[in-house]
Amino acid sequence: MLGGISLCLIYTFYYTGGGDVSNYFLSANTYVNVLYDLNFSLFFDMLNFYSNNIHMSGVYDKEYGPIFFHNTDIYALFTVVLTVPFCILGCKSFLATTLLLSYLSFLGLWKLYQVFIDQFPDLNKQFAIAIFFVPSVFFWGSGMLKDTYTLSALGFVTFGVYKFLIRKERKFKYLMVLVLASLVLLLIKPYIFFAITPGSLIWLFFDKFASIKNPILKTLALPLIMGTMVILIVFTMQFFGEYLGEYSLDNVLNKAVKTQQDLIRGEQYGSNYYNIGEFDASFTGLISKIPAALNMALFRPYIWDAQNPVMVLSGLENLFVLVFSVFILLKVKFLTLLRSLVSHPLLIFSLLFALFFAFSVGLTTANYGALVRLKIPGIPFYLCALFILFHLNKLRLWRR
Repeated sequence: MLGGISLCLIYTFYYTGGGDVSNYFLSANTYVNVLYDLNFSLFFDMLNFYSNNIHMSGVYDKEYGPIFFHNTDIYALFTVVLTVPFCILGCKSFLATTLLLSYLSFLGLWKLYQVFIDQFPDLNKQFAIAIFFVPSVFFWGSGMLKDTYTLSALGFVTFGVYKFLIRKERKFKYLMVLVLASLVLLLIKPYIFFAITPGSLIWLFFDKFASIKNPILKTLALPLIMGTMVILIVFTMQFFGEYLGEYSLDNVLNKAVKTQQDLIRGEQYGSNYYNIGEFDASFTGLISKIPAALNMALFRPYIWDAQNPVMVLSGLENLFVLVFSVFILLKVKFLTLLRSLVSHPLLIFSLLFALFFAFSVGLTTANYGALVRLKIPGIPFYLCALFILFHLNKLRLWRR
């Protein structure tokens, strides 16, 4: 709720134009006005984003209110529709609607927290810091933005995978949580679903691997599990690539190259843009940008990159993440890292998802303003992984 109220204040008094937050709210209120007028035929026509022209013509502005998103932006319109029930419950109040969305966001993060403390109950305070108290996460993930829905959905997806697939609690409610949360990701930000799918498969396979007690059988099973996992990941990515459109792997690479070339041609992003250097949409070009993209998404903007007060706060947070990462890197032994990844599937899932997601965001985002908001889904997983690594390293030192 603190994050949601802060976002309201920032977008009302600092970003005086209101931006997407105001646009989502006013557009959702237009849908609510149509419902209040009992014009159900128009309401259902407005839900058909592909065939009607309401989002292009603006013919309903005078009677019901504006809709700021065209039917070419299906992801934004779906976000508007999801906001409609919250606007009704909040009696069309900007603040009340935001607080209800904050509650939804917290529910998803709470489910994510339950997954981690179920595996590592001794780290309940550390996980609380990583999941609930990172400023950028509870600020950008608590208001009337796409990020609130996707952050909450990501927590529910992780919870559903853990309960239904890892713990094998085959209850209908866990399956529905997994399916519905996945649909929210696909319909708002498909690239997050694209990023979490390989990690979930790796989590599932390494959970099977960790359950094998016989060391000889374990050694023999590892190549088989790894091979099967790679085949499944490739097949899954190709299968979903048909439905992800511009967010499929090939298109994401081309988009990243175009973004980088766009930066070279001009500085339309102002002083807030960054450039990770030239590359092409090939495997080698992709690999060459891993360090720069990870550094960009995990640790930047630095404090000296900040151009405004909001960016200064982000710079301070990134400084903490950088110092903490270096501290863990110096403390945790390499062999401890390898053993921990193999023996703790939740750790490898968290770390791989966080790094893969950070790489994707760092590669395809052009400016700091978007970066600080887009990277928040990976931050809780990354910090939780660091806390787990430090905890496991301490346990091994004590045992010696």
